Amino acid sequence: MNNMFPSRRDFRDLRRQFFDDTFDQVLGEAGNFKTDIIEDDKEYTVEAELPGMDKENIELDYHDNILSISGKQESETNEEDKERNYIRRERSSRSFSRQFLIRDVDEDNISASFENGILEVKLPKKESGKSENKRIDIE
Repeated sequence: MNNMFPSRRDFRDLRRQFFDDTFDQVLGEAGNFKTDIIEDDKEYTVEAELPGMDKENIELDYHDNILSISGKQESETNEEDKERNYIRRERSSRSFSRQFLIRDVDEDNISASFENGILEVKLPKKESGKSENKRIDIE
């Protein structure tokens, strides 16, 4: 049966042809990055994949039990061909921001490193004494 109305698949294919898959990938990955959070007895370790980013463009903040990772990367490409009177100049900007709830962290001893596109943040746990049960009298 031939339907005169386009299907969802037709619209997806048209969108892909119009915008190109690489355009979708750039927009889709700009605000998102892969992150692992590992916990052991002494600390939490956050590992974030930020390929192509410069350390100077990454910001870290820990406030009210929230670890925030954000940044911005800008690039510019210039090409000229005097013989053909062809000039091309492209600029792109990529920004990201993510937040993670991580409780009971010793804020004064948080450390971070960035190597080969991997951001590693060490969040030591607070030294906490064993909590004792307290009996509450009902009046």
